[in-house]
Amino acid sequence: MKRAARACSVVERRRWQLLLTVLSLCNALVAWGAEPDWHLTQAEVASVDSHGYPPAPLTLDTPLQPSTWETVTLPHALKRPLIIAPTALDTASPPTVITWYRVAVPAQAPTDSLYIPRWKTDGQLAVYGDGRLLYQSHGGIDWNGWNIPLWIPLQGTAHDLVLRIVRPQGTGGGLSSLWLADREAPSWRYRLRYLLQVELPYTSSAAFLAVGLFSLIVWVCLRHARVYPLFFFISTCSFVRTLHYHVGEQKLPIPEDWFTWLTINSLFWMVLATHFFLNELHGRLKPRLNRVLTLITLGVGLLTLPLLSGVVDAYGLAPLTYLGLLATGTLVAVNGLYESRRAGSRDGMLLSGWAVVGMLLGAYDWLLQNNYVSIENLYLGPYSNIAAFLIFMYIIFRRYLAANESVRQANANLLAQLKAREDELRLSYQRLREVEHRQTLSNERQRLMQDMHDGMGSSLLTALLQAEKGQLDASMLTDVLKSCIDDLKLTIDSLEPVQADLLLLLATLRFRLAPRLESAGIKLHWDIHNVPSLEWLDPCNSLHILRILQEAFANIIKHTRATHIRVTTRHDGEWVKVAVHDNGQGFHLPAATLRGGKGLSNQMRRAQAIGARIEWQSDENGTCMTLVLPVGAAKL
Repeated sequence: MKRAARACSVVERRRWQLLLTVLSLCNALVAWGAEPDWHLTQAEVASVDSHGYPPAPLTLDTPLQPSTWETVTLPHALKRPLIIAPTALDTASPPTVITWYRVAVPAQAPTDSLYIPRWKTDGQLAVYGDGRLLYQSHGGIDWNGWNIPLWIPLQGTAHDLVLRIVRPQGTGGGLSSLWLADREAPSWRYRLRYLLQVELPYTSSAAFLAVGLFSLIVWVCLRHARVYPLFFFISTCSFVRTLHYHVGEQKLPIPEDWFTWLTINSLFWMVLATHFFLNELHGRLKPRLNRVLTLITLGVGLLTLPLLSGVVDAYGLAPLTYLGLLATGTLVAVNGLYESRRAGSRDGMLLSGWAVVGMLLGAYDWLLQNNYVSIENLYLGPYSNIAAFLIFMYIIFRRYLAANESVRQANANLLAQLKAREDELRLSYQRLREVEHRQTLSNERQRLMQDMHDGMGSSLLTALLQAEKGQLDASMLTDVLKSCIDDLKLTIDSLEPVQADLLLLLATLRFRLAPRLESAGIKLHWDIHNVPSLEWLDPCNSLHILRILQEAFANIIKHTRATHIRVTTRHDGEWVKVAVHDNGQGFHLPAATLRGGKGLSNQMRRAQAIGARIEWQSDENGTCMTLVLPVGAAKL
């Protein structure tokens, strides 16, 4: 493990060395490259004290005020003090310095265009050619586009160049070397520096922010893993911080003091968010360090508020504030590297290692910002952010893939469990169906046996007893056999599927009983009308209906001496009514019940079993039995 860690450390160091080499080559390419037509590195400089920011005159008709000129080599810079006096930043009437740079243009030099890689100071810039104003800055005082290279057409008249810079006293400043070109279109050198100083910071921070927005959307949808909102917050802070590299050509849409507050504090916010991001990676929380870093960030944010500018000037203390930021960032990077190594987090070690490198690059940028190194060098902060962005992307992408793999594994486990459960349910269902089938067969067997015992069995037993007593003649035997045959046929008919169709069941009954009625000399009038389907009409319930109606027909044949029977059906709300009318002699229902006959009681028992009821109406003109059936489920 130690060898692997050392090998990984060596590889990482080589990567950083390679990246620094590439950046150095880019810097050298900008400084060297193909020489333009003319390179100006000598100038005369003079300064005059002033107040406020007087507008640049359109022409320099009178000799320049300074009487003493000093020859300097370009690039020329004055170191910025660590603390700027508040009076130097007084917005009402600040003490200022007007610095003049006078550059003699050789007669053989081209005079079509002037290229200035960087003018670096607070204040305003004006460029004159042969005493005529050719260019002036339009930004603010603090944020004036100092990092944006200039390409100024000279229109072939500038044989004497003068640059006028008005800046606050004690703020330092500087001017790069100048190039003269024989073309009005920007050269490749200008385009390359514009790409490296302006466009690359802008596009990289915009891409960082776009991916951060995607990360935020992922977090809003999934609501897990705090690295996603932290990544979004870091990308937002990086975007805000990078603004000062490519804004300032025009006045800012917000007050400069608030923009200063944003640029300073966005770095502290980014460091704090990176610390919490590292905590998520290595999982070794330090509550005390978390509180200290949070308090530092909140304290700097409150002390640098523009509302407190009368007490603390954020812009004047910016150099010291950035030194405090470097110390805070180094603490976060070293702690993250240490804890990530203890936790074995490769992602944490990668990000913390680059954070250490970022602090070194930040120290270099601090030296460049305060003019301790050549002002023509490139700021490395944007490139540090690009590398950090790629590392963050790598970590987020790995986390995203790990989350997807976890979801895939979870889905696979769920599918396996679901399949096992389905197999269990299928087997259980098959067993239940077998049990149910056996139970159904048993119930149906018992029902048929009970029905045959109560119907045909009872008739045969009665006939047997009469035969043993010698009281059974041929006609009685015939009636018994016919009754038994009818019972058997009805039992078989009840097993036929009628598909909830009551009329089909009644048609079966008519087919079975019509020959017997005809042999008894009774005419059957069938007056059937459509009725709703009875979903509860199964073989068991069908047999109950057939037995009820069979008993009604049997009573008519045996006791009423009727010659006509009329069967009708009708639908009455939630009920279906089947009525059997005969023209025979009627009977008195209470008396018939008291005689102890089983026919009427069996009918009522069967009707109650299917949730139906039976109504009788009888007089000397005949009898009407009505079977009232529910349309809904039978109340068994």
